[in-house]
Amino acid sequence: MTSLSKTPVGVPALTDFADSKTPEVGISSNSASLESSENGGANSWWNFKSRSSEQKLLLKLDFYIMSWACFGYFLRLLDTSNMTNAYVSGMKEDLNLQGDQYNLFTTFWTIGYIVGMIPSQIAISRIRPSIWIPAAEVLWAILTFCFAAVKNERQIYAMRFLIGLFEAPFYVGAMTLLGNWYTPKELGKRASIFYSASFAANMFSGYLQAAVYNGLDGVHGLSGWRWLFIMCGIITVPGAFWGFFAVPDSPYKTNVWYLKKKDIELAKSRMAKLDRRPFKGIGLGTFKRVLLNSWSLIFIVNYIFFCIDTTPLSYFAIWVKSLKRYSVEQINVIPTGAYAIGFVTTIAFGILSDRLRTRPPIAILITIINIVSSLVLAIHPSVGGIFYGYLTNAATYAYGPITISWLNEYFSALPDERALILGIAQTMGATFNAWLPLLIFNTGTQGPNFKEGFIVCTVVAFVQVGGITGMWWLSGRGAAMGEEKVEATEEESQDISSTKV
Repeated sequence: MTSLSKTPVGVPALTDFADSKTPEVGISSNSASLESSENGGANSWWNFKSRSSEQKLLLKLDFYIMSWACFGYFLRLLDTSNMTNAYVSGMKEDLNLQGDQYNLFTTFWTIGYIVGMIPSQIAISRIRPSIWIPAAEVLWAILTFCFAAVKNERQIYAMRFLIGLFEAPFYVGAMTLLGNWYTPKELGKRASIFYSASFAANMFSGYLQAAVYNGLDGVHGLSGWRWLFIMCGIITVPGAFWGFFAVPDSPYKTNVWYLKKKDIELAKSRMAKLDRRPFKGIGLGTFKRVLLNSWSLIFIVNYIFFCIDTTPLSYFAIWVKSLKRYSVEQINVIPTGAYAIGFVTTIAFGILSDRLRTRPPIAILITIINIVSSLVLAIHPSVGGIFYGYLTNAATYAYGPITISWLNEYFSALPDERALILGIAQTMGATFNAWLPLLIFNTGTQGPNFKEGFIVCTVVAFVQVGGITGMWWLSGRGAAMGEEKVEATEEESQDISSTKV
C-alpha cells in the first residue's frame, strides 16, 4: 500500500483565508516566484503598469483562458435558453407540441449531459483538454445548425440528447482548468465571471429571439425560432475553434503558443507552492477515495440541492406568457431582468469571497437569499411578489462558482479527485433535474404557478445551509482527503496512467 500524499491537503477557506498577512498554503512568504500584491502581484487585477512577471502571466491567462471559457459557456447556455425562447415563440404551435413535452425536451438533453460528464472528466485526466473540449464544441455547433430543421417531437428528443452529450465536457472541464492555473486569491472572482457568462447568454438569447422574430420570421419560409438556432450555430463555430489555440492544459504539460518557457516555469512554481499537482489519471481508486470522503459527499449532495434550487428561473418566461398581457417580444425580454441581476450578483459574490478570503459564509448568504425567493414563489402573493421571487432567485446561482472554487482549493494536491468530485456532483445534479421537474414543475398539470416545486426548493435550501455548515466544520477540523490518510492500492497505482495533463 502506498500513501497517496504525505503532505496534508490545505484548507484555504479557514487557514490561508483567515488572515491576509498569512502566506497561502505551502507558500513561503519570501518566495521569489510569487511576488507580493504590494509590488503589483496577483492580487492586483490587470495592473497594466506593473512589470511583475506574475502580473504579466495573469494577463495572458486571463485573456486566453477567460475569453475562451466565458465565450464558450455563453454559447453553451445560449443553446439551452434558446430552447425556452423558441418554445414560447412559435415552436410549440408550429410542431403541435402538447402537455409536458417541453419538460421532456429538457430531460433528453439532461440525459445526454449526464452520460457524457464523468467520462469526459476521466478523459481530460489523460487527454489534453485543448483537444478534447474544443472538439466537443465543434460537434455541438454542427448539431445546433441541424436543430433548425426538426419537424416533430421525436427528432427534438434525439437532437437534445446529442447536444447534451457534446456539451457535457465544457462546464466541468473549464472549471477544472481554472483550478489548474489560479491561486485562491484569484480563483473565486474568475470562476464567478466565467459562470456569469450564463446570465449574459440568457439575456442575449431573449434579445436575439426578439430581434430574429421581428426581422427574420418568415424569411425563406422559415419561422423565427428556426432562424434562432441557425444564428446560434453561426456564433458557436468561431468560439469552438478558438479553443484549439487558447486552452493551455496545465502548467505541468503545455505547449500552448502564447506562454514562453519562463511563463511556464513561473506557473509551475505558483502551483507547486500551493501543492497543486499534475493529473495522474482517474482510476477505480480515485472513485473509492472520493466516495469514502465525508467532505466530498456533502459537497455532492449540496450541489444536487443547488441544481434543484436554481430550477425556477427556467419557468419564468412560461409564467409571464400565462399572464396573457405581453407580446411575444416582451415575453422574451422580460425574464432578462433576472439574468441581469444574476450576472451582477454572481460577479459581486465572487469578488467578495476573494477579498474576504473565505467561501462558506458567502455560500450560506446566497442560500438564504434562495430560501426567501423560493418561499415567496410558493406563497404566490401577487404578480409583483412573483416577479420579486423570480428576480431574486437569479442571485442564488452564485453558489456554484463559490463552492467549486472552495473544492479546487480544498483538494489542491489531489487533481484527479477534485476533477472527479466536480464531475460526479454535476452529473448527480443533472440527474435529479432530468426527472424531478416532471414531478414538481410539470408544465401540463402544475403550471404556471408550480407551487409544489417552490415548496421543494424552499425545503432543500434549508437543508443546504446545514450541509455548508458541515463542510465548514470539517474544514476547521482539517479533515481534508490527504489528512484522512487515504491510501492508494497497488492495483490503483498500476491502473493510473503515467500521462500528465
